[in-house]
Amino acid sequence: MKTVFDMENPFFSFMGRLADLVILNLLFLLTACPVITIGTALCAMHEVLQKMAQGTEGSLYRAYMQAYIRNFRRTVPVWCLLLAVLLVLVFDVTIAADALDTGLLRIAMPVVGCLLVLWLLIFSWVFLPGDSEERGVRGMLKLALYTAVRNLPKSLLMILIELAPVVCYAFFMQIFLGIVLPFYVCIGFSLSAALCGILAGRMRPGCRTGVEDE
Repeated sequence: MKTVFDMENPFFSFMGRLADLVILNLLFLLTACPVITIGTALCAMHEVLQKMAQGTEGSLYRAYMQAYIRNFRRTVPVWCLLLAVLLVLVFDVTIAADALDTGLLRIAMPVVGCLLVLWLLIFSWVFLPGDSEERGVRGMLKLALYTAVRNLPKSLLMILIELAPVVCYAFFMQIFLGIVLPFYVCIGFSLSAALCGILAGRMRPGCRTGVEDE
């Protein structure tokens, strides 16, 4: 009977980790609100998730804020650049759909689509903890693209996970408002980041780069 109420019981351990993900999700939402700090918040969340996998996170709030402050200066320029490129791509798609004739549109859209895929590949890896910590903006982007292409199947799965709420918003509005949005407000972002971290190999004890040499 004692084992049922033992805090080391697998059920209580699972519920504890679930609560940690909820708290981490809330910290991410609060620190990502200024928009320009989304990249920093993502990086901090991935670092804490890696420490959780290693069992070395200690205070969740302290670990998150330490990672957030430490990565602020190097991640804000990267995210601002990615955000600017994304806005340009979205603007190009909107203008092209309204201004170009059918023939030119068939040429322009595949080009924009390829650029968007490259953007998603870089975004999926650039804020994960690893060897990019000692690099500048250009080095971080190049390493993220190289790693994404080298691990393309995993990268595509990570993109699918990250795009799930966007797809629901675009095609299933009622489901998005009733189920998906509350889920992501509670735990969705941290859970998605954890799944991407597992796919990328960043959730193993002692892992730094998370990509095995082939």
